[in-house]
Amino acid sequence: MKHKIKGDISSWNSSVWDFNYMMRSVKEDEEIDLEINSYGGDVFVGIDLMNTLRGHKGKVTITITGIAASAAGLICMGADVVRMYSNTQFMLHHAWTVVAGNAKKLRKTADDLDSVGESVLASYTHRLDETTAKKLLEEESYLSASKALKLGLADEIVDGKAEVVESEIFKDHAEKFNNQITLFSDNDPGTDNEQISALKAQIHELKNEFSQLKNQSKDPDPVPAPAATETRIFF
Repeated sequence: MKHKIKGDISSWNSSVWDFNYMMRSVKEDEEIDLEINSYGGDVFVGIDLMNTLRGHKGKVTITITGIAASAAGLICMGADVVRMYSNTQFMLHHAWTVVAGNAKKLRKTADDLDSVGESVLASYTHRLDETTAKKLLEEESYLSASKALKLGLADEIVDGKAEVVESEIFKDHAEKFNNQITLFSDNDPGTDNEQISALKAQIHELKNEFSQLKNQSKDPDPVPAPAATETRIFF
């Protein structure tokens, strides 16, 4: 069975829904070849998909085609073999959430995150020792394919160009990753180095202008408060 999971890891993502539907009819010893390109999402959906793959009797191979971050990285822990394109990334960190409420509500949410953190740590200790996993989670680690291979989070590196990633939840992070693989591919023989230098200079100027405007602003823009009716754990 071949499939691809892309975008945010959520129950309403069509690629996640399609995967769960296909798993209903897959043979118990059938090989699964899954591609992943995601910045993460719902930690519990990620854990569910990881355990679904772990419980499958057939060989499971996951190939990271762009980035496997957060909950997407958890899914990879359910594979027998993890493959990464040479210019892709693996990211792991502690779970986080957005919450509104009184002091009691906030303290409970912090306790809940600690509990979720235990589940996340247990997920990564299938491939990492506990000390290493704790350190990587604490530092919110972005790992190249070579670093992931050295640590044991990946088993094989394959050639190819990383794919752009789509995300509604982590839009800013996704754009940053996409810029890295589309604008600054200095090792690509088809890339005009003069054009790259010009783009870098333009971005540097924009950053300086933005910094000046930010310093001139006395009051920060108000941040809309999240809905208090639901607490979703992201990862």
